[in-house]
Amino acid sequence: MTSPSPSSERIAARTLGVGLVLLLAALGLARGLAALVERGSPPERLHQFSEGTERLVNFLDALPGIAQRDDAVIVFGSSIIQHGFSPETFEQHVGAPVTAYNVGFPGVDPETQSLLARRVASTFEPTGHKALLALVEFTPFQATLARGRAVNFRELSAIKKALLADPLALARIARRSPEEASHLAALRLLGGSSPKVMKSLLEDQFLDRQQPDWWPVPESLDAVLLERRDWVTRIHEGRMAAEHRQLPEWDPVHRGEVRWIFDGTREDYLAWARLRSTPEALKPDLEWRIETSDILELRFDEEQVRYFIEAVRALASVSRETRVVLAPRNPAWNQPTPGGRARLAAVLALIEKETGAKVLDLAESPEFTAEDFIDVTHLNESSGRPKFSRRLAEAVAEQWGRGVAKDAAP
Repeated sequence: MTSPSPSSERIAARTLGVGLVLLLAALGLARGLAALVERGSPPERLHQFSEGTERLVNFLDALPGIAQRDDAVIVFGSSIIQHGFSPETFEQHVGAPVTAYNVGFPGVDPETQSLLARRVASTFEPTGHKALLALVEFTPFQATLARGRAVNFRELSAIKKALLADPLALARIARRSPEEASHLAALRLLGGSSPKVMKSLLEDQFLDRQQPDWWPVPESLDAVLLERRDWVTRIHEGRMAAEHRQLPEWDPVHRGEVRWIFDGTREDYLAWARLRSTPEALKPDLEWRIETSDILELRFDEEQVRYFIEAVRALASVSRETRVVLAPRNPAWNQPTPGGRARLAAVLALIEKETGAKVLDLAESPEFTAEDFIDVTHLNESSGRPKFSRRLAEAVAEQWGRGVAKDAAP
């Protein structure tokens, strides 16, 4: 066997070098295009289509400072917490000197939450500090088999997994699915964006423009949707005017709470909320939740339940007390079947057994009505958010005097 000649080795090295240069150029072009599209999108559209990616990045930037505190109450969960929890209201009613944080994110699944919980734990551990309390919200329909099959939700979770996954997590994912691991690596290289997000933003920018008279395709956005968009735009503009600053998606000033209601935005918010919560809007919303998340039957994915248990354990390792929370359900639109309720009860019992964290079940709290919700699943800011935040604080205060609460009580 003859060894390769120096000239052939040089050719191979040159070919490899050219390939790497082309790959880096393509990556730079893709990232540049993504940045250009994002800069051309209004903040409210970018937040809508990226489903919390910027919010996650903002929170990770703030996390080292949070990890230096001994009075932190971390309220961790999904978009139900993002839209439904006010740290300020909680602090006013809990009866102890605490600093609460809204750590709720949209478009996540329990596996993504377990990665984020491990990031929180790994940030706290070197500091020697522990959070005073971790309240971990469980969203049942996010842990269903149907949710795992929904392409849109899988991609939105994947973007956040790409930002959170360390080499060990990627290796675990690769053992399960090499294709998924390579996809996450590609999303990581894209800097927290994805082709799906870019496609949605480009379509939105195109459809949002006034089309010329000669354009043969009719407007695809109906009048109600356009009206809702106009209200959202005015609310965002009013928020920035009231705060006198550009607002990050996870705002350290409000400790993660997204505030839409100010003196100048209240009427626009209430009008927008009324449009979103009509029966004509809620019926298709429920049908979509049934199709994509099995919200009423709740046929659970055992693997996703295990990931949620991992998340609770990770947060418990850096918290002096930990509880699992079930947020209020919309009593008019979100009523699981008897089978769904039985399956949920079994999963909650398993979570409590495996983590040792007591479950605070507010799902059917009688004080919540359909008027407290902006859609099938999310509380509104006008009445639902303050009511839930106060009720959560009162439930914690009822336990004050045991464990961590005893040390914190005035």
